[in-house]
Amino acid sequence: AEVSTQSTGRRLFVVTVAVFYIYLGINKVSPMLNPGLHKEFDSAFVGHSKVFPGRIGIKIEPDLFRFAFGVAEIVSGVLLVLGETVWCVYAVYTLLLMTTFTCLSYYTQGETNKCIPYLVGLSLTSALASGTDIRHWKYE
Repeated sequence: AEVSTQSTGRRLFVVTVAVFYIYLGINKVSPMLNPGLHKEFDSAFVGHSKVFPGRIGIKIEPDLFRFAFGVAEIVSGVLLVLGETVWCVYAVYTLLLMTTFTCLSYYTQGETNKCIPYLVGLSLTSALASGTDIRHWKYE
C-alpha cells in the first residue's frame, strides 16, 4: 500500500505538536527532564493562579494548578499520538484553551516575552484544529 507524503507529513506534524506538549507537561509535573524549566513553571503558576481563578474569588494552590495543567498536557499529547479518534478532537481543543489561557495570563501579568513559546504552540495547535481546507485534521 502506498502512503501519501501528505498523510505522512500531517502525521509527523501531529506527533511533533504532541511531543511539544508532552515535554511541557512532564516538566510541569516533575523536574525529571529539565529542573530549570520545572522551577520556572513553579514560579509561573503562582502568578497564573492569581489571574484565574483568583480574580473570581476562587483560591487554588499553585502547585495543584501546575500539576493539573501538566497532566492535561501529557494526556492530550498522548491522545494525539495514539491516533485519529474523537478523543483527539477533545485533546486539540483542550490544548487550545490551555495555551490561550497561558498566553493571556502572562500578558495580564506583564510578562509578554514569556508569551512567545505559547503563541507558537497556539499557532501549531490551531493548525491542528483547522487542518487544510478549514476542516479538522481528523476528518480529512
